[in-house]
Amino acid sequence: MGKFIVGLISLVATAVISFIAAAPFLLFGLSWASYWSAFAVIFAIQLFLGGCWNYFVNTKNRAEQRRLKAADELADAVQNIEISCAYCHSNNMVPILVGHDNRFICSTCKEKNAVMISCAAARTTDPIMPKAELAEIFRNLDVSEGDDN
Repeated sequence: MGKFIVGLISLVATAVISFIAAAPFLLFGLSWASYWSAFAVIFAIQLFLGGCWNYFVNTKNRAEQRRLKAADELADAVQNIEISCAYCHSNNMVPILVGHDNRFICSTCKEKNAVMISCAAARTTDPIMPKAELAEIFRNLDVSEGDDN
């Protein structure tokens, strides 16, 4: 309903501007046909220019949204890791992005370091007890057992 009202107000404003802009045709003694022709042309020009403007603004907004989404995805992909310098062994907080050439300059000795990332596989484990039994055990635990008060 809100978009309909806004659209209606916009059309009424466009019509009022067209009535006013076509008024000189009547003031200079031209016919009503000339007035309505001028009104129709001015109305159509406003609709065309408004459509062009909306297209431009919407295209610009979509491009900005894509840029912000890409920046968010990049920020989410970066992991900060504390790594020791290969030269002086001092710890440095370094942003790491997998798949990129990660390098950093040590904050202590100012030497340039490269980051080597290695991955390994690990076995998965399954609980010995079913989840229902584990849940029952945790519900029955006495929380106040460890309190010394």
